[in-house]
Amino acid sequence: MDELEPPHPNGAVHSGDPTRGKRTHAPWEFLILSLFVALVCIGIILGWTLVGHHSPERLSTADAATVSSACNDAQAALKQLPNPSPVNGGDVVARIRAEDTVLRAMVTKFAGVSPRSSTPASALRGWTQDWSRVLDAREQFATALAATKGTDNKVEFVLPATKGIDPVTDEMDDYVRENDPHLKACFTDALQLSTVEGPRTYAAVSGQA
Repeated sequence: MDELEPPHPNGAVHSGDPTRGKRTHAPWEFLILSLFVALVCIGIILGWTLVGHHSPERLSTADAATVSSACNDAQAALKQLPNPSPVNGGDVVARIRAEDTVLRAMVTKFAGVSPRSSTPASALRGWTQDWSRVLDAREQFATALAATKGTDNKVEFVLPATKGIDPVTDEMDDYVRENDPHLKACFTDALQLSTVEGPRTYAAVSGQA
């Protein structure tokens, strides 16, 4: 009887373990990857918290103290002005001009602060110029109202705007926030910068250097 030749392995189909030849990731590799991602996220968060929110326009503590003191002095002087709730046109004009005298003296003190670094120096200069722009607009309103002897209700106070859209006071207050908490006394609302008619309310300020 002829002996049967065993099947030749070449070309034969073998059905073995389906997982054979496949490499699975060990649990420790996944843990290392997760830890790396977590460390990166923590680093980004800490970098933003400790450094990122400190604007390059931020004043030094000493310079901020000088600016804040000027704002506090101005608010104290404004509170002492007569007729804090002007009604008729003549009283409105008188009140605006008295306030503007106080506020221009404050702005002059801003101009006397000279930060050593160029970025905060440029930012302070721009902020100071914005104060002057609003004071000029207040004076234009007062002049126009005075020309009508205070009887023309159509005379409107128009705030200067940034990019022709947002009131410049929004940007001015953003600068105060960039220097938080040192310039809280300098918020435009704390000094009632946008108020030309009706009662003045000077909110208490805190957190100054």
